[in-house]
Amino acid sequence: MPRSFWKTVEHPARIEYEVKKSVFIADVAPVATGEEATDFLRKIKKEFPDARHHVYAYRTGDETLEQRYSDDGEPSGTAGMPVLDVLLHQELDNVICVVTRYFGGILLGTGGLTRAYSTSASMGIEAASPCKMALLELYHVQLDYSVSEKFQYAAKKSGFAIGDIIYEATPIVPVYCAKEDKEKLVALVNDTTAGRGKMTHIGSSATRISG
Repeated sequence: MPRSFWKTVEHPARIEYEVKKSVFIADVAPVATGEEATDFLRKIKKEFPDARHHVYAYRTGDETLEQRYSDDGEPSGTAGMPVLDVLLHQELDNVICVVTRYFGGILLGTGGLTRAYSTSASMGIEAASPCKMALLELYHVQLDYSVSEKFQYAAKKSGFAIGDIIYEATPIVPVYCAKEDKEKLVALVNDTTAGRGKMTHIGSSATRISG
């Protein structure tokens, strides 16, 4: 069954972090599938072909979670897993983080590498603006102009998100509703329109609900 709520990042972002002359470039982006994650990784590798390491971790999927990471030549457990741990700690899904490293000639040691990759990933995620998402059902509520404002006020007060009003012979109010709240919306439409409002299910939509 598809999940109703999850946390991801709002947009792609890039940061640079330097430790003892080694430069770590963290690229973070929202992705929906493992294929999208692989395409993003390929793009980063093409952009930085001379870098020594392209460490990554990603988590994608809806009903079935796909989770992968790679040390890409760094000592085992010092790179990919620390990046994945950051995603897990922040409870992020549908996201990829690629940390590209340009070696500066000074060895960082296992502890130093782990801290550098963790810090780079954390900085990249912060720059990409973590946000909460919800899979909401979109309904078009058609009603009389005389009760339009009353319905919109009641819907917002009840916690429903309202889209841009469609003005036709009678107004159509787009309403986003969690699947489990459908009956609550039906009752609200009936109460505010004296049973004359008409609800039409348009489909499902992934919607940002908070930062």
